Order: sequence, then C-alpha cells, then structure tokens
Amino acid sequence: MPEDELVRTFEDAAGRRWDVAVSEESYGMLRLLFAARDGSELRAHALEVSSRGDAERILLALGETELLALLGAALAWQPG
Repeated sequence: MPEDELVRTFEDAAGRRWDVAVSEESYGMLRLLFAARDGSELRAHALEVSSRGDAERILLALGETELLALLGAALAWQPG
C-alpha cells in the first residue's frame, strides 16, 4: 500500500492481525480491503459512498467492534 494511504490495524478474536484500507476500483467502486498480516487472506467489503474522502472518514470513525463485524461480513477478494 502506498505510504500516504490511510491504514488501520486491528486484531480479530483469534489473535490474527489485520490491516484495512480503502480500495478504489473501476467505475468508482469503493471498498474496505482487509489484509491478514500473515499474508494468507484478503477480504473486501463494498461501501456505498460517493468519494474516497467519505470512505476514509468512515474508516477512521469505525470502532474495533465495527471493524470486526465488517471483516466477518467481507467477501474473499483477489486482485484482478
């Protein structure tokens, strides 16, 4: 991830550490992209926002419980 990109880090119930950042994809789709620190898994959760700034404000405002809930609802993601 680029150095200037907003990244949050948190731990799941199993003690696994995750990074989460906003991913901007084609057609303006914005997602929260969850990456396991051990490199074994990527998950994505679509956001219904109109700008990257809005998505980053949401990411900053999320508490750990909310991050865990979104991680649980996120779908497997593969770059492509």
